[in-house]
Amino acid sequence: MTGTWRRHAQELWPQLLALGVFAVALWAQHRGLVGVFYDDGVYVVLAKALAEGQGYANIHLPGAPPAVHFPPFYPLVLSVLWRLWPSFPDNVALLQLFDSAALAGAAWIIAAHARRHGAAGAAAYVALPMGLLAFPLLTIVGMRFSEPLFLLLVAGAVSLADRREATLATALAAGVLAGLATLTRSVGVAAIAGVAVGVFLHGGRRNAVAAVVVSTAVVVPWILWAAAHRAGIDERVVANYGTYLQDLRQTGLRGLIAGLNVGVLSPVTRLALPPVPDWVRWPLAAGLLSAMLGGGVLVARRVPALLATLGVYLVIVAVWPFAPDRFVWIILPWLALLLAASLVWGWRRDARLRAAVVVLLVALTTGYLRVQAISLGARRFAATALGISAPFALLTRSVAAELPRDAVVASADETLLYLYTGRQTVPSYLFRWDGRVRRPLPADEVVGYLCDTGATHLALTGEGEDAASVIEAIRARGDSTLSPMYEFHGRAMYRFRCPR
Repeated sequence: MTGTWRRHAQELWPQLLALGVFAVALWAQHRGLVGVFYDDGVYVVLAKALAEGQGYANIHLPGAPPAVHFPPFYPLVLSVLWRLWPSFPDNVALLQLFDSAALAGAAWIIAAHARRHGAAGAAAYVALPMGLLAFPLLTIVGMRFSEPLFLLLVAGAVSLADRREATLATALAAGVLAGLATLTRSVGVAAIAGVAVGVFLHGGRRNAVAAVVVSTAVVVPWILWAAAHRAGIDERVVANYGTYLQDLRQTGLRGLIAGLNVGVLSPVTRLALPPVPDWVRWPLAAGLLSAMLGGGVLVARRVPALLATLGVYLVIVAVWPFAPDRFVWIILPWLALLLAASLVWGWRRDARLRAAVVVLLVALTTGYLRVQAISLGARRFAATALGISAPFALLTRSVAAELPRDAVVASADETLLYLYTGRQTVPSYLFRWDGRVRRPLPADEVVGYLCDTGATHLALTGEGEDAASVIEAIRARGDSTLSPMYEFHGRAMYRFRCPR
């Protein structure tokens, strides 16, 4: 009887895990405003534009320039949901439901993939839930970010590509999913490479070529469209709204090389290890990363598509001119599985390795569980979004009540202000990349941009806002470019008059 129950539990584990992840993901949703982290606001604005037949455009900006920065698949999916429920912000509940379901679907596929290739015990029942329910993933799923859908698509692609006998049909399906992952997040190109490797090893060169061809066919139309429309983006906001190629052109090859992030997995060590002195932390971090690498070596022959995808993915993140955290958080489930595989192997190998395993397990228990308890117990994973939402809630009410419908407001998180007020908005902080550093544009260029876009007002949401120094520089001119409507506690609203 016990054996039968255990067998049924093992068979149903992917489904049970998915249900648990779905429930926790729903619990992780919060009442913060859409747009507090910028990307989430852009995604929802693009979904609105598509749903309302306005094309793939930044409709919050005057003139609605084309949206060439973010790939279109996630906004396209959200636009379908928007059509089903077109009342914002009420329809955010439907978007939350979708993102929670996407993370749950990814959990199901990853668990089934792991079980099919021999993961059991600690890897299956401990490590994977720890990776999926880590507070950074709950933070992500609580926002309107593309990562849950991205994880679902990549998981599906590598699961198909890692089948021991990859047929032409599975190769084509894996290629389509890898292509859609790239249309969700550009870094999904790693999945195209990983699928090619997995299918080649399991199904031969012909099927691998077919997978790459179909992936390319999915992605190329977007690349061509973005290239054809990138000239529609004002040079002064290329760093905000241009293509990634334009970002990289500003960064420069020397900037990428100089800023190569060899600590790309440092977010994992910060999450997993306890607060200890550096002389203890560094050996623990080295052991943790070595164990994950060792786990990759152990399973490489069984899941080559997954390992190739993760390898290419981390190389891209290492050279990308952005902080690696969000990129790393979304692959935590797989990193947890690799770590577990290594620790299980070390425990079984010999007594000396068993001692090292015990040290790492103690560190992980006191580190990971501590931060999890703090974050989940007080819902701190949502605190940043809620904290940013507070001043913007006041600002949106003020704009909606006091500014005319044809006002154009310069502000931080300009998509948020557009979504909740219907006013056209523009960014108040303009910058360009200098290597990996953001350099603000001079105040005169900012004023020129505001003049050209017809800005009528300029908002400041707090003393620490990026645009605060630019506003001070404009005010120091001593003319009537800015005239205050209200100022209190570092927050302000100004009327903007073009000085030309």
